Amino acid sequence: MAQRAMLPDRPSAAAGANANPMESIKDGPMRRFNISTTMVRSFLEIADQGNVTRAASRLNSTQSTLSHQIQKLETELDAKLFHRKNNAMEKTPDGEYFHLQANKIVQILDEIDLYFRPRKTSRAISIGIVNDCFKPSIISTINHFNRAFPDVTVEFKTESSVKLAKRVKDGEIEMAIVRDLAETPAGEILWSEQLIWAGGPAYKHGSDGPLPLVFFPDPCVYRRYALDMLEALDLPYKVFDSTSWTIFERSLRSGAGISLVTSDVCKVCGVDIIDPRLPPAPVAHATLLTGKFSNPAVSHNLVGRLRNMMAG
Repeated sequence: MAQRAMLPDRPSAAAGANANPMESIKDGPMRRFNISTTMVRSFLEIADQGNVTRAASRLNSTQSTLSHQIQKLETELDAKLFHRKNNAMEKTPDGEYFHLQANKIVQILDEIDLYFRPRKTSRAISIGIVNDCFKPSIISTINHFNRAFPDVTVEFKTESSVKLAKRVKDGEIEMAIVRDLAETPAGEILWSEQLIWAGGPAYKHGSDGPLPLVFFPDPCVYRRYALDMLEALDLPYKVFDSTSWTIFERSLRSGAGISLVTSDVCKVCGVDIIDPRLPPAPVAHATLLTGKFSNPAVSHNLVGRLRNMMAG
């Protein structure tokens, strides 16, 4: 393997994957790598899927081809990037560092490709986002993407997490940011936050009568969690269905009932509700689901920006 004498020190485990090894460079010649984009994209797909078989399927390639690309990449870097455990591929500390840099490399290459590619027709990306995931950072990321690629239209779909996940699976939309309450979510976690029970300042509920709840109709992951927990505790309840986000906010503010919401939503339409009878509020993961891309270079660029948004 190549000599590493002139390479900067790798980040220690304590420093983490975000450490910058370039800070350790003083003087001396830089090592020249011979890394292909195929190696980088093979690494990223395996890292994202955690499995060579799934990665090969996504790239329309074979397991042996991807394994060979990773072997060449590890030889070129003189580093082990994955621990191979049965069918799972777990990143080493060096793999974590390379994953962060590889996302940046692919994003820049995609932007160069899109800039110089002939613009024959307008392109579109379809993305689903549940209402309480519309954070300022998401909007800012998509705005920056729009400025970088003015000929690409971003089409938004807003529905329940269950319906958006099905749309991705059925190929109706290319990606979605949804909520998942499972300890091990199905998608890639962008961020996580603690939900809270909230209601309007006028909300009052005594010990008698069913607990008034405000939720979106099924399928709604927050609703299903709340009802399952209340039934397990044998607490009576009644549910007011909100068919739109506007009705949901107004119902909470009016004191008609309580619901599980994020802290951002609570600031808009209610206050924290402290009631020892209520089940504990869960942690809600905002996860990224991806499907078939009609314009892979464009879609992968947006996915990279969403990942980097949270990493930054």
